[in-house]
Amino acid sequence: MDKDWYEELLSRVDLVGLVSKYVRLTKRGNKFWGCCPFHHESDPSFTVNGDGKFYYCFGCKESGNAITFLSKIESVERYEAIQMLCEMVGMKMPERDKNRERDSAAIAEKKNRLFEMMREAALHYNANLKLPTAKTANDYLVARGIDSRLVTKFGMGYSINGSDLLEHLKSRGYTYKEMKEAGLAEQKADKYYDVFYGRLIIPIINNRGQVVGFGGRTLDPDSKFAKYRNSAQTILFDKSKTIFGINLLKKKKQTAQIDYCIMTEGYMDTISLHKAGFDTAVASMGTSLTVDQARQLKNYSQKVYISYDGDGAGQKATLRGLDILESVGLNVRVVCLPDGLDPDDIIRQKGKAFYQKLLDEAISLTAFKLKTLLKQYDLNDSQGKSKYAFEAVKIIKKLPTLIEQEEYLKTVHSYTGYSMDILRKQADIIVEQEVVDKPENTAVTQSGGGGNEAEFVLTSMLHKRPYVDFSEDIYELLDDPFERELYSSIIDAYKKDELSVGVILEAVPGEYHSRLGEMAAYEFIQGDDALKYEKCLNALKNKNLKKEIEQLNLQYNSTTDEAEKTRISEKLRKVLKKLQLMKKGGG
Repeated sequence: MDKDWYEELLSRVDLVGLVSKYVRLTKRGNKFWGCCPFHHESDPSFTVNGDGKFYYCFGCKESGNAITFLSKIESVERYEAIQMLCEMVGMKMPERDKNRERDSAAIAEKKNRLFEMMREAALHYNANLKLPTAKTANDYLVARGIDSRLVTKFGMGYSINGSDLLEHLKSRGYTYKEMKEAGLAEQKADKYYDVFYGRLIIPIINNRGQVVGFGGRTLDPDSKFAKYRNSAQTILFDKSKTIFGINLLKKKKQTAQIDYCIMTEGYMDTISLHKAGFDTAVASMGTSLTVDQARQLKNYSQKVYISYDGDGAGQKATLRGLDILESVGLNVRVVCLPDGLDPDDIIRQKGKAFYQKLLDEAISLTAFKLKTLLKQYDLNDSQGKSKYAFEAVKIIKKLPTLIEQEEYLKTVHSYTGYSMDILRKQADIIVEQEVVDKPENTAVTQSGGGGNEAEFVLTSMLHKRPYVDFSEDIYELLDDPFERELYSSIIDAYKKDELSVGVILEAVPGEYHSRLGEMAAYEFIQGDDALKYEKCLNALKNKNLKKEIEQLNLQYNSTTDEAEKTRISEKLRKVLKKLQLMKKGGG
């Protein structure tokens, strides 16, 4: 896909209309404002510039164009986001290598057919609950307090036997091969069977509302099979990238701000929490949390309560999950469940109020690690106590600030009785008796277009200010890789008469989007004029000349060749003359 094609796509997309599907926007001036969908806030700091085809959040610094927005908000790969936009605006994906394009189209067609089949399977399973043969399943639902509202909300169903679903799908034109590919059927000898037969069925739905797999719970207490079974890995279903209940979380976010979500281990935990009114609960389906799952959660809320089982295995999973969730910038709290109980047990045995109390008392990652560590040592034994303190201090030393370290050392002090001085020495913490705020450490650099001379020049170019001379090549005046990359992209777009922030965002690497977003959102004020632009440009030239003088002096001092010295001296005089002329001109 070349730049021209991207520019055409972005020009066709109504960015304001797209964002409005997910964020309530209000027009102020030439921008639209709303609460950022990528972090929690009560006062709008998220802006959308329809003309410039870009968005920017003054709070979390997220920025991008239609492609990056859709990719993040829908938690889909970039290529998939482009496909979705093409469908919206009626554009075809560009023709690449014909064989590759043909293969890609075949895979997309195959996946769409399998998605249709999975939807048909889910509807059939659900319809089975109305049959007399589903008495066992319905009795189980009644016993668990799962009413028809919850059954409908989660699309629950029942697999009657090993052949019922397969026969139904065959009658709809699907093959056994397709059923096996989607994880619905397996083959034994020469016969295919429904892998979920005899189980209560819970569809697993992605954030686009597509059924990607199923979870099944056995209803026979004497069954020799595992109590729960999930779909195997397929072309549609990848456990490491899937969150159970994410479709409901997305639906809720379209109508209300999500203050927090609750991550559980299994779908029955999630269903029980929804029944009790905790309707932002989702599940990792028993797997260890992955970065992909953590990033998906971040699209819906900045705060996550992790509520895994209270047993040892659950707590180990909690520690792994917390580290991953915090690594992507989420505010994470741990719900400390009583030993041996899961969220489903809590809701059924102790009720909503008790679970709410556990949420209110949830603790941080470090506090949870220190608490979990206690179980490994006997603090009544001097050796056990010293080992605990040593390991606890190792955890605390990783914290980024002295203040946080000090607070958690107090926790270790309360557990062990060791003095704070001893614990501080163990942690190599030096307690300053007096904190002196030095003026030079408190300077604030204005962001965006006012950050430095190069940024103001580039920001002026980005906004196509009337005083900018685009014919003047300033590439060599720029030192920073981002500045050079941005300048090249701006000139390229300007020459094609297609200069817009949305286009530039597509041209520069993703790691530069935050800085570019600040520059794109910069509001020009009084004094940001042609005179300032000229001064900034001259300052860059001045700096470049001084650097050249330094290099020539080094060359002069490092050579013994008289002819070379003469050549360097002549060049040095010319550069010095340029510098003097600039100073006379006010540069």
